[in-house]
Amino acid sequence: MNFPDRITVEQVRKEYPAGTRVILEEMSDPQAPPVGTLGTVLGVDDTASLLMKWDNGSGLNVVYGEDRVTKMIMTEKVFKALMRIRESGATNMFDTNMVQRLAYDAGEYELVTYIEEHKKEYAHFIMTGRER
Repeated sequence: MNFPDRITVEQVRKEYPAGTRVILEEMSDPQAPPVGTLGTVLGVDDTASLLMKWDNGSGLNVVYGEDRVTKMIMTEKVFKALMRIRESGATNMFDTNMVQRLAYDAGEYELVTYIEEHKKEYAHFIMTGRER
């Protein structure tokens, strides 16, 4: 395996800052989380690999040039706010007006804006657990 140069590593660090949410598309490791698993980037190492915390508890890194993830538009903060509303059972998650109202009342303004600006991604996430 050829290691990426310093410029590539810095580009990956800018594209995937800590806290970025990703969806696993492909990982060539027998212990890999299932495709479609959501995770949070903890950082980027000197080989441009993503240091990960997967939602299923795995900590396997995404190896640069080998594995594939898709960056989610939804931030960690929006994701957590959305999960709090979902877990409360206060509304049908397809009732976007009520979800936005609950988010607004809870001071989760970033979620209100996310739903308004990313209607397709929101609906797809509610149906599949994935933005795209």
